[in-house]
Amino acid sequence: MTIDGARPLIRYAAVERAAWRTFRPPTDGHAAVSVDRAGELLLMTRRPSAGEVFFRPPVGVHWVDVAVHHEPCKFDLPAAEGVFTFTAEVDTAWQVTDPVKAVKDHPASGEQVYRPFLERELRRLSREYKVEGFAVAERDINEHFAGRVFELGCGITLLSCSVKLAPESSTHAYIQEATFDHRKAQRRAAEHDARLHTAQLQLSENESQHGLRLQTSHQDYELVKLAQRRDLELEQQRMSFYAEALQGGELSVLAYRLASNRDDVNEVIALMMRQKQIDFDAAHGMLNALLDQSLVNKRDVQDIMARATAVIADHLSPAALGPGPEVPPKPELAASPMSALVQEAEVLDRSDDDDDDV
Repeated sequence: MTIDGARPLIRYAAVERAAWRTFRPPTDGHAAVSVDRAGELLLMTRRPSAGEVFFRPPVGVHWVDVAVHHEPCKFDLPAAEGVFTFTAEVDTAWQVTDPVKAVKDHPASGEQVYRPFLERELRRLSREYKVEGFAVAERDINEHFAGRVFELGCGITLLSCSVKLAPESSTHAYIQEATFDHRKAQRRAAEHDARLHTAQLQLSENESQHGLRLQTSHQDYELVKLAQRRDLELEQQRMSFYAEALQGGELSVLAYRLASNRDDVNEVIALMMRQKQIDFDAAHGMLNALLDQSLVNKRDVQDIMARATAVIADHLSPAALGPGPEVPPKPELAASPMSALVQEAEVLDRSDDDDDDV
């Protein structure tokens, strides 16, 4: 009966009667269990009295090691799958708490007592976890033993138990590879989600840009249509105005020009004078042609001149020109085309009279 293969767990020593007089209870981590001739065991916590030594003296003492012992041990535990195993490295603390019972049962060592108990408990707990969950299993098993004291047989008590759990080497490689594959799958899924999110954002942005371009195009179309409608209305107004001006004669056109550009007064007057000069030249030529051919006489010429003078006067009257900008008065011309026409007609009339007298 040894501890760690070196120190014995229980030692027996025969004691003479005279030796009890100097007996002292042990204080070095051992307990003394006396045994008398009848084989009765008694835990000695004091020195025997004189009567006990005289009438029933112990014949020997069992020295029991009651110190706290720390021992490691190792177990192979089944996982929930049944085909995988955990490797459990266990650190235990145990102590002989009942020396009398230990002497009675005579255990060979403390390991023979606590190891079967630990293996049974650990196997029961490990079967609830899959091999991939060895970290969770380790945490839960340690929580199960934390702060608990287990009284075992042979007077031995398990004080504490700390477990370090790991899968076997081949299983560990399998778990490592599976974990890497799972992380790769998670990374691919995250990248896929990121790309999908980016695509959705791009789609939303494209739809917004398309809607904006469509709205802008519609607004541009409305603006162009409005501008074209305005141009058409202005063109129609100009056409209507010019039509009315053309219907009113050339003086209405000239009046419109003067109303639009008042600085063109002199140019308009010159234009009117040129037009009248053209009319005068045409009338003069016609009269000369008629007189040369003896198709008119003095009386006919006087009538034509009267009519022409009335027409020209009507065209030059303020009522014919219509309301317009005030034209500054111009100095009278020395000899107007109309007066020249009248003078020439009178000369022709006199020549005709002279011919008639002859």
